[in-house]
Amino acid sequence: MRFTVRIIFLILLFTTSWALCQQGTRLIYLVRNAETSAQTPDSPLTPAGERRAACLASTMKEAGIKQIYVNDAKSAQQTANALATQLKITPVVIPAKDPNTLIRDLMYAGGGNILVVANADTLPFVVARLKAGTIPPLAAGEYNRLLITTVIEGGATQVSTLRYCDEGSHATETPKPAAKKKTSSPVPSKKP
Repeated sequence: MRFTVRIIFLILLFTTSWALCQQGTRLIYLVRNAETSAQTPDSPLTPAGERRAACLASTMKEAGIKQIYVNDAKSAQQTANALATQLKITPVVIPAKDPNTLIRDLMYAGGGNILVVANADTLPFVVARLKAGTIPPLAAGEYNRLLITTVIEGGATQVSTLRYCDEGSHATETPKPAAKKKTSSPVPSKKP
């Protein structure tokens, strides 16, 4: 009798694990477009924004990204460009006015982890629609928030927040070591 119960338990464990693997479990990373000089869709990235995009590529290069979604703003596309080039992925462009298509694709897309680059107004809406919780609105100068959720077909886990670059305009600059000042120290005199 115990042997039969163990066999049934092992079969259930195996089929449950197999079913979860078949459901397309994946991580979704969501970031705001990097810094721009103006808040218009055609605004290009500033030099600080270009540094942040390079930092994002460096941060995400080993995250298993298989798909990249961007909105139709030039800044979102430029933010994803360095990573897309490095991973040889062509980003999918979805108009900012059509977040429902993005949400559908995130929930039911094929395997692999996903990066989404969108504007500050879209991210809270997308997180809420994924049923991954709520996030506070992004501040005007907040560009370093990295949101992460796990999606199993039809549902998402609570979103987590990380920071992927330093705040401010020097996103990826390496601080230079301070130069050592040469100081003259008094040499004690020797008295006979």
